[in-house]
Amino acid sequence: MDDQLLFALGIRMQIDAADDLVCVGVAGDGRAGLDLVRRERPDVVLMDLRMPVLDGLAATAALRDDGDTSVGDVGRDAPRVVVLTTMRHDEAVRAAARAGAAAFLTKDARPDVLLATVRAAAAGEITGDTEDLLREFGSPPRGIDLDVDVLAVLTPRERETFLLVARGLTNAQIAEASFVSEATVKTHVRGVLAKLDLRSRLQVVVFAHERGLVRS
Repeated sequence: MDDQLLFALGIRMQIDAADDLVCVGVAGDGRAGLDLVRRERPDVVLMDLRMPVLDGLAATAALRDDGDTSVGDVGRDAPRVVVLTTMRHDEAVRAAARAGAAAFLTKDARPDVLLATVRAAAAGEITGDTEDLLREFGSPPRGIDLDVDVLAVLTPRERETFLLVARGLTNAQIAEASFVSEATVKTHVRGVLAKLDLRSRLQVVVFAHERGLVRS
């Protein structure tokens, strides 16, 4: 979804040129985008933050809510959202994550980075580009109450997995570091997301940074 038609069509061409990806449609505003998603049910949505009618954050939150409902056209098959923006400041990253985004990508990203981000989002991973942007805000804001007890609901393995996800490691990297299978890692990640009421690995990263649980 992007209100700049030439930019959106350029993205579509890049995606359709990939052997393993297909663009199911383009929308110029958030409301039209929601209708498109609910009709086509794609795996990944590229979402601009600034759009008319309904902005990208509101549209992302609406897709998140679609995924939380047990009835309706979308249900729990809501897509993973990759937020496209020209902004690189802290609050844009946090707001996108809170709204339910799975990844964050600036509009000047190279085509190979764009495609890698789409593939990673579809697989439930985050890419180095997203992690690089998150490192820009580094330590948590001044005055924050650092509460490590927030992880008390996690098992020891889930806590270890949480911290590795928060550092941007993939499932394969976590499996290697923890000497377990990728299937086991996926189980731990699902547990982390459910117990902390998070919806994506990006939210895990922001959650950890805001609480001072990891440092850049």
